[in-house]
Amino acid sequence: MIECGKYNKVVIIDDDKYLVELYIKILEKKLLSNYLVYFDNAIEGIDFLKNAKKNELPDYILLDLYMPEMDGFGFLENIEKLNKIKNSVEIYVCTASKKEEDRKRVMEFPFVSAFMEKPLEINFLEYLITEEI
Repeated sequence: MIECGKYNKVVIIDDDKYLVELYIKILEKKLLSNYLVYFDNAIEGIDFLKNAKKNELPDYILLDLYMPEMDGFGFLENIEKLNKIKNSVEIYVCTASKKEEDRKRVMEFPFVSAFMEKPLEINFLEYLITEEI
């Protein structure tokens, strides 16, 4: 966990360590998060969320779609069973995939806030965290 800022709790689940480091630097520099939690696979992310107390739940999850062990679709299927998560956390799927079928499949989960191509632009990342869309 990385302490910083004054705004929100963010969980990043992505196996692209370079991109995650970039997101963390942006969030720290702009003081956009109370804390950041990073997992390089969806299984660890699910375990963390299942065991988190209500006050430990993140405000936002930035989720990669294609990762080893379990992909983002598997993560979303697991989250669908966890009301404490899907009813209180904004999930942004951030992926390099440009496939329309991926977008449609992700957006079938009503608790997903957005499907976005990565890398996210700095200003857009700031907008996601500071504004409600």
